[in-house]
Amino acid sequence: MENQPQHIDERIRFVARHYKPNVFDPRKGWEKIQKQIVPGRKRRKLPLFYSAAAAVVLLLVVTVFYFTSNIERELIAKADNTLYVLPDSSRIEMQQGAELKYDKNFGKTERRISMLGEISFAVARNEAKPFIVSTPGAQIRVLGTEFTVLADDAETRLSVISGKVLFTPGRPVIPLLCTAGMSVHYTAGTENIKVNSPGSSMEINGKNQSLVFNNSQLKDVSLVLSNFYDVQIELPEDESALTFTSSFTQKSVVEIVNIINLTLDTHLVIRL
Repeated sequence: MENQPQHIDERIRFVARHYKPNVFDPRKGWEKIQKQIVPGRKRRKLPLFYSAAAAVVLLLVVTVFYFTSNIERELIAKADNTLYVLPDSSRIEMQQGAELKYDKNFGKTERRISMLGEISFAVARNEAKPFIVSTPGAQIRVLGTEFTVLADDAETRLSVISGKVLFTPGRPVIPLLCTAGMSVHYTAGTENIKVNSPGSSMEINGKNQSLVFNNSQLKDVSLVLSNFYDVQIELPEDESALTFTSSFTQKSVVEIVNIINLTLDTHLVIRL
């Protein structure tokens, strides 16, 4: 096969020397010569096809793995009183239109969910893995209790049935420990927090810097003041159960503490 081009050249020269009109047809001669030329073998494309197919399969596997490993579970109630059991055995009751979401990490180190609408929770107790509810305006942290949350983009409402719940609004950031019978109503736009307890209430407004206490225990008042003004207030243990009623607007923490001490003959101390 390597000498084939040389043989073809010799035949062409032979034809050229001996060509006579009407005796030799050059077109037919070329056709005979070309039939003797063996074309080179074409590459097999099968391996390339297999490579492409393998690449597609690998891409599909990676894509499926990515989405399944990061999957988020979403529950939407299509009717009132819709019941679900979460992976940690906590029970929830959702009202129509309520939404709840949790991801693949739920239950590993904590039990975190996000929600909108009205949902009642009966949380399975697990002190090592706190149950955290996030709404657009607040965060609720529990260990094991029963409570109801009603939330949308503007407001979050909490009602505690049993146990203890730590309610933390987005702004002002004041952690509020709520027990059975207590309720909280937080409005994000006005930064207003209303806390109702059996026999007492508080209202905190971050926009106009106002505080209202109605028969509130000093342990709760001092906690609110500490977080609202970002200071540390020390309160003697034997004075923590005393109650206080008053309201303040754009007052300094020093003024408020002085008024409390003068009114109740207490000994609150500010540590800056």
